[in-house]
Amino acid sequence: MKKRMPFVIVLLVALFVLLFFLFRQPSRPDSYAEVLTINGEPVVMGEFEMVLKDRVAEVYGYFHETYGAQDRAEFWTTSFNGEIPIEMAKKKTLEKLKIIKTEQLLAKQYGLTDDVSYRSFKERLTEENKRRAEAVKKGQSVFGPREYSEIAYFNHVHDTIKRQLLDYVANHDAQAANEALHVTYENMRKKGKLKKPDRIRTQVVELAFESGDGSSSLTRNAVRETMNGIRSGLASSKEADAVVRQLGVNASVKERIFDESTYASDSSEEEEKVFASVRKLKPGEVSDVFETAGSVFVLQCTERTPGGDLRFEDVQNRLKWKYAEEQLKQRVAETAENANIVIHHNVYDAIAVR
Repeated sequence: MKKRMPFVIVLLVALFVLLFFLFRQPSRPDSYAEVLTINGEPVVMGEFEMVLKDRVAEVYGYFHETYGAQDRAEFWTTSFNGEIPIEMAKKKTLEKLKIIKTEQLLAKQYGLTDDVSYRSFKERLTEENKRRAEAVKKGQSVFGPREYSEIAYFNHVHDTIKRQLLDYVANHDAQAANEALHVTYENMRKKGKLKKPDRIRTQVVELAFESGDGSSSLTRNAVRETMNGIRSGLASSKEADAVVRQLGVNASVKERIFDESTYASDSSEEEEKVFASVRKLKPGEVSDVFETAGSVFVLQCTERTPGGDLRFEDVQNRLKWKYAEEQLKQRVAETAENANIVIHHNVYDAIAVR
């Protein structure tokens, strides 16, 4: 029996090793394992999972709304009428990555960047968060978050790439496409999309209410009621001065002109509401009643002059950027649609929502 022990031990060890390899959990590929390539540019595990996480809510929402599915452990691998959540999420992730990688490759092609790898991105993320942490420690102001999450920093970096691409196309392709810009201008002009704002002359009737400084003895409610009477008088085609005299109120009447320069200036939200109302007025028509901190007022249109068409020179720069945006969008869409995708299924198939 003693002579057989070594053989039994060897047999048991061999059996244990065999069982270990048969039943062990497969190890998860690391963050830099290559999942696939898009036109030769690698997409690694960490990168794919980062974009995948942004699709999770959308995909879950679809299955919850369509099938009443609930979030549970087996949800992502369950088939719902032939649709499997994890497969849909991966497909949407791949579609998004085709756009991302196409834009990154164009940036490399135009010399706007030389490295769009996930490893380089992670190194920059670490450095940026380290810089921010040191700035906070020193009491320095930090624009944006104190610490970037992975997806937030990726979106920040990629938005910069997209702005650089648009700038490049606008200052190269669009500059050379002068004839196309003129065609675009004529098409937009004929459709009435390049009209200058009309010049609108108005009478502004304003009435103050009690504010504590003694400027008026009328309460806010009394002033609003009086202004409704003034508005009715104006709507009956009466002159503003005549309406004010007839009602015997201490209202101010002044002229205000709205034209191209008015709309071009920066305005408050309240002023924008006034502009929006005035733009709709025809001669003789009266605006809604507006209220300021201590008064209410209405505007009556007295004259309206068509603004005419903007000249090509007036909109050339805007057309250049519009043309560049359309060209870039088309170029990215066509390239992404025809992208050469090579999937490494030994890695791709191991990806799961966790």
